[in-house]
Formats: sequence, structure tokens, C-alpha cells
Amino acid sequence: MSVGDYLRKNLHFWHWYPRLLCEGLTDDELHWQPETNPNHIVFTLWHAYRSEDEIIHGLLARRPSVFTRDNWAPRLPVKEPGNPPYGTGLERDQIARIHLDLDDIFAYAEAVGEAMQEYADSLSEADGAEMIPLPFFKQVYPMLDEMSRAEVLNFFCIGHTAEHLGEVQYIKGLLGKIGAPL
Repeated sequence: MSVGDYLRKNLHFWHWYPRLLCEGLTDDELHWQPETNPNHIVFTLWHAYRSEDEIIHGLLARRPSVFTRDNWAPRLPVKEPGNPPYGTGLERDQIARIHLDLDDIFAYAEAVGEAMQEYADSLSEADGAEMIPLPFFKQVYPMLDEMSRAEVLNFFCIGHTAEHLGEVQYIKGLLGKIGAPL
């Protein structure tokens, strides 16, 4: 099985799933910040896909992100994106100022998913097995100081995204809504 085939269904699911999770939510609910969490749903989605886009394109593909390549800045304008530019380290009040259109978030998530699939499809089995150093993880996650290219794709495109979509479900639960329709 190729790297692209291995990831295909998961990449499609995790980049489509926000549509289902956000169905019926109001703009106020999408931007509500619980006392116990500085993030709101729109920020969480934006962060999940911006970080995936930047990390995979910068670290693995060594080419411009979808955000840069396709000029997403006017559609997803964030004045204070943090450093790195996908929300890491922002304070509660900075996150509160991020108001984005949900349909643009969905379109961006799907565009990132398509780019991830194209990249995964381009990898040979040997490419997928190539070990990639992850020095920025070493202090926090010592067991992840390096991973294969395929593992990095899986970790950031599926694992990290799933973690944040779980956060969306958590926030929905605090709003008194059902997280996932299961």
C-alpha cells in the first residue's frame, strides 16, 4: 500500500469533519470562549489547518503552504497570528479578536486536505520511510525526536487535527450541544 493510499480515507475525513461538527452553530457559539479554555471553535479550526499546512509544506515538502500559494490571507485575515503564524502562544484576548467566516475555514481545510493527499500520493515507499529529525519536539516529546516522513504526515494531518476537533466537541459540550453525532 502506498503512502497516499494509506492516508486517503483519513485525510478526506479529518478535513471534511468540521462541516458536520459545526452544523447548526451560531456565530456567537462559534466564537464563544469557555472560562476553562481560551480557544473558540473558529480559532481551533483555523489553528489546526494552518499549522498542518505550514508544518507539512515547510518541513516535508519544502514548498510554499496552501495559505501562501493560493493567497488565503484576504479570506482568513488574522492580524496577530502568533509566532509561528498559526496561533501558537496567543493570549485569550488575542484569540477573542479572531473572527473568521466558517465557510472560508471549511474551504481552507478542504484545500489543505487536497494538498496533503497530493503530497502523500507523490511519495514512494522509500520516501515515506525516510527519517525526519524533529528537534523542536525533543524537549516536550522525547520519543518523537524523529519520525518517518509517513509518520510525520500521519501525526500532523490526522493526530494533531483529531486532537483539535476533539477540542471543538469539548467546547460544544460546554455549550450544551452534542459533540459528535454518534
